Amino acid sequence: MDTAAGNQFGPELFRAHAARLDALRARLGRVRVTVAEFERDQAAFGRLCGWILTGLEERYVRHDELVAYVEETFVLTVHGLTRVADGEQRLADFLGLPDEDTEPVPDEPPRSATEIVDGVLETVSSREWVEPQLAEAAPVAEFAAPVDDTVAALRAAGLDRAMTHVSALRQMLDDLTGMPDVVAKQADLWTGMAADLRAIGADLRRCLDEDLGAVGRPDVRAYLALMANNVEALRGLDATCTAMTVITKAAGDLILLTRDIVRGLIGDLVARVIVWAAGTTVVPLPVVVARLATVVATAWRIDAYLTALVTSIANLSQSIDG
Repeated sequence: MDTAAGNQFGPELFRAHAARLDALRARLGRVRVTVAEFERDQAAFGRLCGWILTGLEERYVRHDELVAYVEETFVLTVHGLTRVADGEQRLADFLGLPDEDTEPVPDEPPRSATEIVDGVLETVSSREWVEPQLAEAAPVAEFAAPVDDTVAALRAAGLDRAMTHVSALRQMLDDLTGMPDVVAKQADLWTGMAADLRAIGADLRRCLDEDLGAVGRPDVRAYLALMANNVEALRGLDATCTAMTVITKAAGDLILLTRDIVRGLIGDLVARVIVWAAGTTVVPLPVVVARLATVVATAWRIDAYLTALVTSIANLSQSIDG
């Protein structure tokens, strides 16, 4: 007689197996609660870029639907195994097999979700989606040249003054920044879900092997083949969460990098203006022209960085939409 995990094959084994599946189902329900915690407002990434990330809302909804689908298969399986244990239905009938002795026909293996997500991760990690203007930039790039303490103080004070009294500049940075704490929380939520789904998938695989892996009946093998699809689905959801963690962090980091660069440009320009205004001598026309050129060049550089950011986030958005 077949045995599994040291227990005689029969109704009690089906009941114990169904109980373990039900515990896994409850854990999936808690994962769905996590999905509901996401901030659905794409403005968390800033008004300048949030609207570009068109796939975010759809990704949250789709992820919840997929988790719910796996959860529902657990519910149906638990109910079916309970009926089998109570003698109300044969396992072969629950599985829809035409005959109890029929061998399961393996499906053609589809492309693994993990393989698809690996391609997304490679694309994001390569940073080819980042425009050249920002690809090698760093927050301190605009302050690379050493300055004395007076100029450094002017930069800091000038930036603070500009942000306090020039509402247009303050609004621009607010629109650019978004809500970094919300973005960080979203990345953490994706990371946590990935860990939960990975653990549930591993526990399901272990549950199947320990409870029924040693049973050689065709209907049991068909059941194990069916449940293996759920193991693969959980692995795919884990991989998707991992990819979304990377994409979310990449978007948030690039937005904050651009914000720091723009702040640096503004601070440097205001410091120059303060120095110019403090001068008491008559300024020759060529010097005035040069100073105006500096202001125009700074404005152009800010616009170039913002344009590069928008284009980069649009490129990244394609990874979400896919």
